[in-house]
Amino acid sequence: MKHFRRSLKWAVLLVMALIALVAVRVAQVWWNDPTNPFPERKAGVQDAGGFTHGSPGQVIEVEKEVPAAEQQLSALALKCAAEGTKIAIAGAKHSMGGHTMADGGVVVDMLKLKGMRLNDAKDELTAGAGTRWFDVIEFLRPHGLAVAVMQSNSDFSIGGSLSVNCHGWQHNSAPISSTVKSLRVVTADGAVQVCSRTQNPELFRLVLGGYGLFGIITEATLGVVKDEVYVPRSRSVLPADYDRVFHEMTGGTQAGPGVGMAYGRINVAPFSFLESGTITVLERASPDAAIGTQPSAFMQRMKRLVFRCCVGSDVGKQFRWLAETSVGETAGGFLPGKTPAVWRNDIMLEPADLFGNRDPHRAEILHEYFMPVKKMNAFVEEIRGVLRKHDVDLMNITVRNVLPDDVTLLNYTRDTDTGTSTEVFGLVMLFHLLPDEASDKVMQTFTREMIDAALACGGTFYLPYRLHATPAQLRRAYPQAAEFFQLKRQHDPKGIFTNKFYETYGMPEGQ
Repeated sequence: MKHFRRSLKWAVLLVMALIALVAVRVAQVWWNDPTNPFPERKAGVQDAGGFTHGSPGQVIEVEKEVPAAEQQLSALALKCAAEGTKIAIAGAKHSMGGHTMADGGVVVDMLKLKGMRLNDAKDELTAGAGTRWFDVIEFLRPHGLAVAVMQSNSDFSIGGSLSVNCHGWQHNSAPISSTVKSLRVVTADGAVQVCSRTQNPELFRLVLGGYGLFGIITEATLGVVKDEVYVPRSRSVLPADYDRVFHEMTGGTQAGPGVGMAYGRINVAPFSFLESGTITVLERASPDAAIGTQPSAFMQRMKRLVFRCCVGSDVGKQFRWLAETSVGETAGGFLPGKTPAVWRNDIMLEPADLFGNRDPHRAEILHEYFMPVKKMNAFVEEIRGVLRKHDVDLMNITVRNVLPDDVTLLNYTRDTDTGTSTEVFGLVMLFHLLPDEASDKVMQTFTREMIDAALACGGTFYLPYRLHATPAQLRRAYPQAAEFFQLKRQHDPKGIFTNKFYETYGMPEGQ
């Protein structure tokens, strides 16, 4: 009994010490975390990565209405072609590799172009390219409608989302290109082209996921879906079982009748690092479900603090993982029967800034790797050693499935071993680092090893982020890139549309 009491005493002291460590960490973050987000980044000068900077010769704000904007942009394209001036296109500037920058050229700020309207059947939305998703969500909400596919945050612009061919928590869906009915595009010859799967289909498949290299999207028509009420349900899972469990929970490759959205996390805390995970599905609620209210400002602040505790802290990462696997991340998904239902629109209304870095002396960048679903575990096993080898602060891994993209040329839903289109899991990784040259060099070396690991497992990597891949890695991951860049020069023979992505990977030798 004496031995038991002594062991119990030490156990209690250990628990108290751990609670004290967590309390100190939370208090430290609370005290130091800025409450205000960064000011709006300047078009053509800054982007979300914090490493790439541009020096445009001129920044032009687009007109507010589509007819006037198209007339303005058509004249600009002809003028730049005559003068040999380059054009880049900026929206919300959440790319991270200079995709919205043209040094010495003209940068078009698209954010004022944000008119919206529904068609008569109310199953399609037409919106200006500068419209942000939070505006779209609030526009659709009174009609009982919601976005079909978008990123998991609402601060991005429609034009930017189409240009990178985004995807999100809309499980068992192809990327956003699958929801696009038609586009209006100002091309390099100053023409205004309407393109769709049947009208100018080549331009359609190039502009979507085309990173602004084939013209300026002024307006897009997208399919929309009904707003629905969901109840989250979460389950712990091993990476080796992720594919099987995810498809069991979501109803296979066809959307299960009860599931509206889904995502997963991989554990980045020191205990069980990359050896455990969770899957959260958002199931359609019964008509009598109790619908939760939007989180209060205090609760939003607490969610942010729990996440920000991860920065540079193993204690913080372990605390966050314990918190999320105890009560769930989305409205308490691990508490069946106690979780209020949530509107689809409210889930998608969350801004990136809620969790993002606000310290001007720090930076955070994203990676994303797309793995054929049967090969995800092999990739996780492969990168465990890479992550432990390098001095990088990994804060988060989110997993989302994406069905094959049959629209765009530069698509990422492929098995690079076989060259076939396939369902993939996208693993989104967030890293925290100093915004200096030394950190960037470490990240470049690390990124190239991560890309090699993805390619070794038949995967690809996403292109809107830091331009750290070698040209050889890009060609291997995207063998269609050669055709993509060749067609860019055919559609834009004077090369007026550019950005740092094209200048790094697409320019002909000697230019």
